[in-house]
Amino acid sequence: MKKSRIEYIRHGVQITLAIFLLYIGWQFYQFVMYYEGQVSTLSSRPPSVEGFLPISALMSLRLWLGSGMLDPIHPAGLVIFIAVLLSAFLVRKGFCGWLCPIGALSEALAIIGEKIGVQLAMPKALDVILKAIKYLLLGFFVKIIFLDMPVQAVYLFLQNDYNKISDVKMLKFFLNLSGAGLAVLVILVVASVFFKHFWCRYLCPYGALLGVLALASPVAVKRQQSYCIDCKKCDQACPNALRVSNMKRVYSPECVGCLNCVDVCPKEKALEIRLGKWSISSRVFGAMVMAIFFGIILWAKTYGYWETSITLEEYSKLIPLSRFLGH
Repeated sequence: MKKSRIEYIRHGVQITLAIFLLYIGWQFYQFVMYYEGQVSTLSSRPPSVEGFLPISALMSLRLWLGSGMLDPIHPAGLVIFIAVLLSAFLVRKGFCGWLCPIGALSEALAIIGEKIGVQLAMPKALDVILKAIKYLLLGFFVKIIFLDMPVQAVYLFLQNDYNKISDVKMLKFFLNLSGAGLAVLVILVVASVFFKHFWCRYLCPYGALLGVLALASPVAVKRQQSYCIDCKKCDQACPNALRVSNMKRVYSPECVGCLNCVDVCPKEKALEIRLGKWSISSRVFGAMVMAIFFGIILWAKTYGYWETSITLEEYSKLIPLSRFLGH
């Protein structure tokens, strides 16, 4: 199916962000390698890598809500997490559709599957069962962190040496993938080629949480029956197979805010993005997603809630010992 206009804009945003993430990944790699004696020049540590520590961020959120304390170890991780949660509440799962790097990779693999003609439809009953997995994973993490762990235990975990270099451990995990880890990644990639958005649709607890929050969002795609010509183009454009043509309002935790349905609709006013009584364009919606997300990050940088309290001296001691540190 031909791309809609908004897809070109979204993909441009995703590609730009992917390039930035590759840059900070390389910068962080150089930072770690310096303390392991592999390079001679010390690069600065990019705090943005903490965005890939969702469990640590969830625990930081628990600490903040339970005690009012802000985690000084990975503050950027908490800031990014809050920015994502707030964007979901205000503009649905726009983060998933516009900014999430894993979502972008999943979308790219789906495009490959479509181009080579190998995409399959998941049987409806199995699709329902598999979608429950991400909610079960979300429930597991919420139970362990918010119900089973007292605030003091959360604080102690966040302060231990393992958490201090959990970003380093994450890097080492991907640099030294075990056979089992590589096999899992290959299976996920292949599954994502054959089944559209396999990871996001069935396994991502982050997306499950955002989907729940998005149900309370004041922004929604609404369909006006009196203008609809029942062409079903919106159904064909939806990456998550939602039956938009049967809805008065797209009220689903699976909607990622890509807005393909709105952009392909040939009838003016049949499908609109509504913020209360106001209609907004797809471009304005995308701008809102980015303004909320990056605006919160800019605020955190301005007021000193972005940089870690870990000193370079601590890193010089902990990074060479990273392989010996466990939970």
